[in-house]
Amino acid sequence: MKKTTLLLVIIVFFNIFSASAQDQLKRANTYFDRAFYSEAIPLYEEIAATNKSATVIKNLADSYYNTYQMPQAAKWYAYLTSIYGETLHETYFFKYSESLKATGDINKSFEVLTEYYQAKEDAEQVAKLKSDFNYLENIQAIGARFSIENLALNTTNSEFGAVPVDDQIVYTASKKKAAKIYRWNNQNYLDLYQHSVSELMYGDSISTSFSTAINTKMHEGTFAITKDRNTLYFTRNNFIKGKKKTDAKKVSNLKIYRATRIDSVWTNITALPFNSDDFSNEHPSLSSDEKTLYFASDRSGGFGSFDIYKVTIQENDVYTEPENLGSLINTDKKEQFPFVDQNDNLYFSSNGHPGFGLLDIFIAKKDTNQFQKPDNIGYPVNSSYDDFSYFQNENKGFFASNRPEGKGSDDIYSFTITKPLKIEACAQVITGVVTDRTTKQLLPFSTVRLLDIDHHEIAKIITKEDASFSFAVNCEEQYRIEAKKAQYEDNFKVLRTTKERNAKIDASLTLYATAEKEKVARIALQEKEKQALEKAKTAQKKKLKEEKEAAEALAAQEKQHKEKAEKEKAENIIKTINTEKAIVKEKNRTVIKTQAINFDYSMWYLRRETRERLETVVATMKNNPSITIEIGSHTDRRGNNNYNKELSQKRANSVKIYLLEKGIAAERIIAKGYGESQPIIACATDDACSEEEHELNRRCEFVIVKWE
Repeated sequence: MKKTTLLLVIIVFFNIFSASAQDQLKRANTYFDRAFYSEAIPLYEEIAATNKSATVIKNLADSYYNTYQMPQAAKWYAYLTSIYGETLHETYFFKYSESLKATGDINKSFEVLTEYYQAKEDAEQVAKLKSDFNYLENIQAIGARFSIENLALNTTNSEFGAVPVDDQIVYTASKKKAAKIYRWNNQNYLDLYQHSVSELMYGDSISTSFSTAINTKMHEGTFAITKDRNTLYFTRNNFIKGKKKTDAKKVSNLKIYRATRIDSVWTNITALPFNSDDFSNEHPSLSSDEKTLYFASDRSGGFGSFDIYKVTIQENDVYTEPENLGSLINTDKKEQFPFVDQNDNLYFSSNGHPGFGLLDIFIAKKDTNQFQKPDNIGYPVNSSYDDFSYFQNENKGFFASNRPEGKGSDDIYSFTITKPLKIEACAQVITGVVTDRTTKQLLPFSTVRLLDIDHHEIAKIITKEDASFSFAVNCEEQYRIEAKKAQYEDNFKVLRTTKERNAKIDASLTLYATAEKEKVARIALQEKEKQALEKAKTAQKKKLKEEKEAAEALAAQEKQHKEKAEKEKAENIIKTINTEKAIVKEKNRTVIKTQAINFDYSMWYLRRETRERLETVVATMKNNPSITIEIGSHTDRRGNNNYNKELSQKRANSVKIYLLEKGIAAERIIAKGYGESQPIIACATDDACSEEEHELNRRCEFVIVKWE
């Protein structure tokens, strides 16, 4: 009976727990469907402890992604793609890639998408990813194009969309006073505010509402205003007669409204006729002649999420049908926040064009009546987070970003352009000279060809008198360099360029003269004949045994005499070393020791004290006419190897000339320059040693290399 009662209790508890878990999941899904992501996250986190279904993980990762908590989003997208990868839509891999960019791992972000498209055998997308990655490297190579400053009016809540209007900055921000919370991110709804340009250094406490007629309890945001300041286009939630209106999913879409100013009061606020309850229109911007209105919309018929459209403003406030700007501007992702400058160049934010993470700002320059292909405007305006609501006048302006180093949420930054947007592909230069392999002489008028990895000719030149060649090439590619000249054998070299921009790669080639090759062949033949003759002589030696034995006996006797002479010579050398003060045994060599023989930096003339000190060498050599010396000259490490080698040889020659003038026979003197190869004091860098230490390395040494 007790066991039955316990079993019933367990069953009841399990049913209650199961019902509770289902209720919690239902509540979390409701929050998610209504875009209350901040409230959905803690519920999904708790649910995921025991339920890691694809739907739960998708919604949890998306909730973090939509509230810009990117490290957490990356964590859950990683889990999602590793467990459910084969069943997932491309969108989740894209968001995983974007969240990785936001955390700073741009290489991994491209790997994620590359592996996805490789699995799908989509070679076109793989090639595009590689092209996009190279493009971003070219943007990064420009360096910082802007100086930026976070404005003092920013708070921990959202501020963006700054536009100067006369002596004011008008911007979008969360309501400054307690108000209804926007449950997407648990911040207040947005309003338009104004702030004196001359008082931008002060906090938002001096910002005031732009207009009580414009601002409502719903979102009001990005706007465009005419030059006469009498017409305003602005973004607002679908709001009719003081009431919010939603679509079938209970989402209040955004609309563009028009207001006119009469006697300093904004009135006649009306929604533009191309709005709809079923999709959003947002972020209006006027062309320089104010006849075209640009905006973003997620209406059907576009290329993806939000696209940029335009309408023509005709007389009596009549608007043409919205026209999509086309696939050159719009992608299957988001394009938002259009801004048209005084030259009618289009700036906009996108996460579909090659960017550094989330929304980046792009420019599409106006060419006659159409826009050119957009370019990423670069660092540091663009970051790994959302960068948007760009405004520029001349070389200054404003933009907004939710990058983590800001004050919180979206912040407004001012900027000044410091560099032009000059995008260049990574390039290097292959250079070299063509020389004779044997004589090392230059070979002018040689033909040099540059070929790609498939041996297709890219370029060809004929060298001039200096026998040099040079080719501009791409980074990280393989090339073949071929050289040819009449009466020479062809030669080639295969090399691969690196990632270092503007690096020079030496591809010098030597050519083998056919006449020289024939000469070497003749010598080889002669050597072969000689060896045959030697073989015949060896056979004859068998017949000359007695003469050979006599010769060997004589050789043994001569060897004995030679060994005796060598012994006597060695004893004389030891005696000389012991009696001659200047001759010193050092490790495995014998030297004539003098006071330091040094040279001035980069010079080879003999100082006065050097000449005096060389008298020790002169006297020693005259006292010991059987010795031959090597004058070993050295430099410090400053200057390049070739220069130092040449300089040290000049110094050795100067000393040799002096000894010759003192009557020492030339055959007793070997002058050799060692350059910087044998320092007394090793200097890690030029600045690591003092001038005195460098001078110690600039020395001459006198090594006895032969005793007669």
